[in-house]
Amino acid sequence: MYTSCVSPDVSERNGKGADVKAKRPRYQQGSIRKVSRAKGYAWEVRFSDWKNGKRHQRTLTFDAAEYPSKKEVRRAIELDVSQVNASTGAAKGDAKFMDVCALYRKEHLPTLEHSTRYTNSYLLDDYIEAHFGHTSIRDVKPLEIDRWIKSLNLAATTKASIRSVMSVCFNLAALYEYIPPMQRNPMSLIKLKGVSKRQKKIPEITFTQFKAILAKLPEPLSVMVLLAGAYGLRVSELLALKWEDIDAQRKTISIVRKFTRGKLGKTKTASSEAPLPLSDEILKVLVMWKPKTDNSEWLFPSPRTGGPRSASMLLQKGLKPVAKDLGIENIGFHTLRHACRSWLNSGGTDLGTQKDLLRHADISTTANIYGHALTEDMRKAHEQLVGKLLQ
Repeated sequence: MYTSCVSPDVSERNGKGADVKAKRPRYQQGSIRKVSRAKGYAWEVRFSDWKNGKRHQRTLTFDAAEYPSKKEVRRAIELDVSQVNASTGAAKGDAKFMDVCALYRKEHLPTLEHSTRYTNSYLLDDYIEAHFGHTSIRDVKPLEIDRWIKSLNLAATTKASIRSVMSVCFNLAALYEYIPPMQRNPMSLIKLKGVSKRQKKIPEITFTQFKAILAKLPEPLSVMVLLAGAYGLRVSELLALKWEDIDAQRKTISIVRKFTRGKLGKTKTASSEAPLPLSDEILKVLVMWKPKTDNSEWLFPSPRTGGPRSASMLLQKGLKPVAKDLGIENIGFHTLRHACRSWLNSGGTDLGTQKDLLRHADISTTANIYGHALTEDMRKAHEQLVGKLLQ
């Protein structure tokens, strides 16, 4: 916690007592000093706030128990300082890139999905602000950014994410007039190769290999892997399944949510939220599994928390070791999604039905925006696939 106080209006005077015109406000970061307290110490931050041409001294006090280092205090005041500096055009000209980073955290981060918010916050903290934070906004040039991003020992997709975050930062800088609003976003000049190219080859899984894996897995992992292979579910969707999503009468299973980084959320796209056919074989497996979940609302409750399970734990201590024993390397739940598509394709399922079963978004048509009718082609293709997986 911190407290704030602002002194009364102060007009600068010369030695003879005459008023002197207030100096042009300059960019400031605030001075931080450690002050003694009865029990330990606290941090005191001082900076000037200009209003109507007059300077007000502003003081913030931070509890050392909550903010043990100066760095943490600096991070805590960045929005306050940014807002003070943003109040004058002169200060904006001297502003640092960290001010735009502060705007990003305040304006843009809260609008993102939980998992994306986590990733972008990490990229902002550990890469973007760490490198450009103390550089003047107007001195961050496209060529320097281009060389810096390309020098990073990161995957192409991660570099693309950094480019995307910085692009939003520059848009915010223009919106708040730190840079000319009509100026071209410098990130539009940054071109990265290999962004759409998959970094690791997805291993191909045959029906025989899948059955061998399934036979060696204990419950509930065997049930989870069966559903992942039969439907091409993303692991986040698999973990978030509830018994209410299973309609035994209509023989459907609905995918309506996901679970990532400890948070429930909406599915990846509108197309992902769809009812899928439930074969008799899959339904039979689920009926046998349900009594073992102790009346939980979740299909696969964690024995420790009662909520959804950890994806990494299931992968590292379950699926991967078993697959490795069978000579299959680099397998993951997403491998099964790719395998599902290959199996459907090899069975002669048309591309339109494959798209519906895998719930892929199709931007070329407006007909596939939300849930759609369950077609006989989908049910026939699904029944055929499950028959091959379980025969």
